[in-house]
Amino acid sequence: MLHIPKKLVLVALISFLAGILWFVMVRFVMYKSNDVHYHANFAVYIDGQREAFDNFTFYEEVASCGADELNNPKARGHMHDSINHVVHVHDNAVTWGHFFANLGYTLGNDILKTDKGRFVSGEDAKELKFILNDTEVSSIANQTIRSEDVLLIDYGISTGEELKQRYDTITRDAAEYNRRADPSACTGSQAPTFADRFEHALGL
Repeated sequence: MLHIPKKLVLVALISFLAGILWFVMVRFVMYKSNDVHYHANFAVYIDGQREAFDNFTFYEEVASCGADELNNPKARGHMHDSINHVVHVHDNAVTWGHFFANLGYTLGNDILKTDKGRFVSGEDAKELKFILNDTEVSSIANQTIRSEDVLLIDYGISTGEELKQRYDTITRDAAEYNRRADPSACTGSQAPTFADRFEHALGL
C-alpha cells in the first residue's frame, strides 16, 4: 500500500485551498455589473414650439419595474418624473425610434407623428430635421441611443441659426443622471456593492 506523507497531503490541501481563494478573489475584484442604465438628452420642436410632454402617460411609473422589466419594451427606453428632456436607457440596443414609439410617436426620416398630429417633410415647405451631437443627420430612428447623446428634432421652416439656438437650449445633464440611482430602483448606475461582488465571486 502506497504511503503518502502527511506533510505532502497538507501541502497539497493548502495549495488547493489557496488556489480556490485566489480564484474567488480575482472574481470579486474583476466583477462588473451587467445592468444597463444610462441617459441621453433631447428636445422636439414643431413650428418653433418645444414639445412639453406634459401628459403623465409619457412617463414610466417608478414603481412599475420588476424582475422581467426588459421583457417590456417600454422599460428599455423611457422618461421618469415629468422630466421631459432625459431619456432613461436600460438596454444597449435601444434606438431613438424605439424610444419615441414608447411615447406613442411614429418617427421616420420624413415623418413625425405625435399626439398632436402628423408632420411630413415637404408639406407647406416645412422640413423634418435632426441634429445629433451637434451634427445634422438625415436619419435618426434606427440609430442606437448612446450615453450622453444630445438630439434635436425640429419640424417647420427653420433657419440654421434657429436650429442652433434650439439645440443649444437642450439641457445637458445626462452625465449627472448617469451617476444617480435609477428612480425605478430596479437597476442603477451606482457601483456594485460588496454583496454583489461576493455573490458573483462564489458563483451564486
